[in-house]
Amino acid sequence: MERLAIMGGSFDPIHMGHLRMAYAVQKQLVFDKVVFLPSYIPPHKQKRTDFASWEDRLAMVRLAVQAYEDFTVSTLEFDRGGVSYTYDTVNFMQELWPDAEIYLIIGEDSLTQLYTWHKVLDLLRMVHFVAAERPGYEGEAGVARLAKAYGPWVEEKIIHAEVPETAISSTEIRKRLKDGLPVRGMTPPAVEQYLYEHRLYQTTD
Repeated sequence: MERLAIMGGSFDPIHMGHLRMAYAVQKQLVFDKVVFLPSYIPPHKQKRTDFASWEDRLAMVRLAVQAYEDFTVSTLEFDRGGVSYTYDTVNFMQELWPDAEIYLIIGEDSLTQLYTWHKVLDLLRMVHFVAAERPGYEGEAGVARLAKAYGPWVEEKIIHAEVPETAISSTEIRKRLKDGLPVRGMTPPAVEQYLYEHRLYQTTD
């Protein structure tokens, strides 16, 4: 049975932290593929108005994963349109890959908010979550909340993975570009070039 790890996100823009996380998880848990899944409209970010276009975000993700043999990109949420609920996406993925075992990669910080996700109980029954450890966050509290709400079986559906500590965020990259500061080393070179060529997140004086 093929083992697929899905890494979703707005990737606005994708950066080295995303790639290092996915690479560490793939090597530790031996997935056949890591599928990067850019969100069309992330439910928790609907109020933001400064997103790069989905075409730009998709293009940057494709550029970023080129150097990784086991990484691929899915346009499922763009093709489907509308708000990108993970539950709906997983249902579509199970139709596309009926024989695959699907895991969702999330940051450990997301565990404390997992109980707020759309149809999270159904999601927990359908897939495993891989929680990538992050400094300063204690994912156990989030797991305990879910176990208390739904039962101790939930703990077996969440796998913890060690990832390299990387102090990079998309928010920081956007701010640096807006302020005219360099972002070298924060994204793959091809993504950095794309950011400047398309003047993404930069002021237009």
